[in-house]
Amino acid sequence: MRTPTLHGILARAHGRLILAAVLIAGITVLFCGASIIRDHAARNLELIARTLSYSVEPALVFGDKEAILEGIHSVADNGAVARIEVTDAEGRLLASWSGEDDNPLAWIERLGSKILWSQPFRLPIERGGEKIGEVRVTGSAAGIERFILQGVLIVFCCMGIAAVATRILARKLHSGVIAPLNHVADVAHSVRTERAFHRRVPAAGLVEIDNFVEDFNGLLAEIQSWYDGLTEENEELARLARHDALTGLGNRVLFERHLDAAVEGVRQKGWRFALLYLDGNDFKRINDCHGHEAGDKVLQAIAERLRQSVRQADHVFRLGGDEFAIILGAPIENSEVDAIVARIDQAMDDAVDLGRGGFAALSVSVGYVICPDHGEAPAELVRKADEAMYRDKIRRNSNGFI
Repeated sequence: MRTPTLHGILARAHGRLILAAVLIAGITVLFCGASIIRDHAARNLELIARTLSYSVEPALVFGDKEAILEGIHSVADNGAVARIEVTDAEGRLLASWSGEDDNPLAWIERLGSKILWSQPFRLPIERGGEKIGEVRVTGSAAGIERFILQGVLIVFCCMGIAAVATRILARKLHSGVIAPLNHVADVAHSVRTERAFHRRVPAAGLVEIDNFVEDFNGLLAEIQSWYDGLTEENEELARLARHDALTGLGNRVLFERHLDAAVEGVRQKGWRFALLYLDGNDFKRINDCHGHEAGDKVLQAIAERLRQSVRQADHVFRLGGDEFAIILGAPIENSEVDAIVARIDQAMDDAVDLGRGGFAALSVSVGYVICPDHGEAPAELVRKADEAMYRDKIRRNSNGFI
């Protein structure tokens, strides 16, 4: 049986009703999609700024502009960013990056960026509670503009399809046109309020409406693809903000979260956990004699050997430089802690091959505390573990191990 055309069914209806319904549905979809992409782009900018703030902090402390630029370029390859600036505590520009194009239509992108992000996202760079600089990230409107342009083209195509139908039989109006368009509006509302990107509008059995539904569902699929991509990218940026780029271990931010959670577990369940504080021995000499690339290899080797020395329930972190920390998951006994410390010492016995015939001997000083035996406040546990580590370092020095 041949599918009826919209022109045949809507012969007696006024065309402006159809055009208005299609236009409202199209505007609703464009507004929902642009709003969703703008919201996730703003979160993306925040995560980029946090990642950059963490990565350029050491370079800012030492005034290393090249390292700051490297940090900027490591996160700048992102279509959602138009400009990145890093300033010092007095607001003086230290380094910047701009992703603006020189093509004839670039002014449209710049205008859109000014409308969507009138001010850059600012995040202070702090060290020891003191502001030492600031990261400024300005968003790009390129992705949203492409989405709006494609959406406008689809809406005009749909309006053109609807324009061929000028009249409709009264008894077919609701079932043939209004109900499908209401379904479109309902799906668009679900996408906007519930992020229900999986929903689709079923075919209505009319050639023109089915063409519109196909384009509408295609637009939803494209929005879902962009949404999934932004979500994955945000998750990856969030992971980078919590992990050390060199070793892949959790950084100080993640360490503090795990430590707070472990202390809370002790208070609720009465278990005991251990905190190990570790510091590389003679690491400065390796950097001075063999260079920073060799120092990076040594840090990676220490990180890998620490991972292999602990249990599955334990967590290893790099706090900065050659300082590491390990949280031995509860419940745990002193004898188990001593055994793990012994495994760590044994794991450091083999020298690290630095290449070109160079080798570096490894050793770490280790101090640990048991919670709640040595305290329950996170800051107190860190302080006591650090003191225990320095006592071990002094002991090693006096015995000639370092």
